Amino acid sequence: MQFALTVPTVKDRVVQTALCLLLMPLGEADFHPQSHGFRPKRRAQQAIDGMVQGVHQGYTEIIDADLTKYFDTIPHRGLMRMVAKRVSDGSILRLIKSWLRAPVVEEDKDGTKRVIPNRCGTPQGGVISPLLANVYLNPLDHGVNQKCMGKARMVRYADDFVIMCRVGQAQEIRERTRKWLTAKGLKLNEGKTRLVDIRQEGINFLGFNLTWRKSLKRLRYVHVEPNQKSRQALREHLGQILNHWNRWKAVNEVVKEANQLLRGWAGYFHYRNSTSVMSGMKRYSRDRLRRWIWRKHDCKRGLWNSCSDEQLHAHYGLYALPTTAAWKAH
Repeated sequence: MQFALTVPTVKDRVVQTALCLLLMPLGEADFHPQSHGFRPKRRAQQAIDGMVQGVHQGYTEIIDADLTKYFDTIPHRGLMRMVAKRVSDGSILRLIKSWLRAPVVEEDKDGTKRVIPNRCGTPQGGVISPLLANVYLNPLDHGVNQKCMGKARMVRYADDFVIMCRVGQAQEIRERTRKWLTAKGLKLNEGKTRLVDIRQEGINFLGFNLTWRKSLKRLRYVHVEPNQKSRQALREHLGQILNHWNRWKAVNEVVKEANQLLRGWAGYFHYRNSTSVMSGMKRYSRDRLRRWIWRKHDCKRGLWNSCSDEQLHAHYGLYALPTTAAWKAH
């Protein structure tokens, strides 16, 4: 197995951060409102809102796009041409180019290192890479949302994006997108890119699952909740914290670690229609901690009599996932 070391030195990271602060206002003046990744005062939930709004406005056929190794395949020449449209200082352009062309050091399992020239792509460990990645896809944001106005609408978060289309327009828009990406040296992953009619099938985006449902008042709406993969990831991470090999740890130490995980998960996923999922994951976190404490202390009493829900939260301090209505919590 090989490991690619693409993280810049501390000195380079400092300079990249300073340059990012300088170039970010220029990018913000150009970036499309439906681009949400790695931008100030923007978050993934706003991208979800954009999708929901589009569906309610009739864009129900969705191209769930997947780019093949986007960050690793951005052509340097094309990227530098786009940067040069907004940056005229030659020293800054040379500095950015030097970062892009910096060789990659690959290390084998036995410690053998090789230096490989970097002819395309932006180093994913670089501070400036997300900004450059947004610059390169910005014309696609504007092209779909302006030139295809009335036919399609695109929502993007970094290299994850969906194109919502009017009924009957998706095939044409997909082909035009594929040709545009090919011309820019990028590749659409045909195996993972899907065309979904949200009225018939749900779609996963940025950890959420969106489905077309009917409310109690018989009104159609887009239901948004954490998807199965996100829930399973939380279960697995909790399982790693509350496992038999950690029984030697103090309870308060383990609970603190679990709470950090639960708070972070809730901070992202407590949004829109997440109440039911939050309730289920709250029960799961209680049960997992209860079993861990029961086994740690070799309890002789029945499992469900050893720790009540109130004890888990009040005495042990387990964070209670929010179960209040969260139609729009951010």
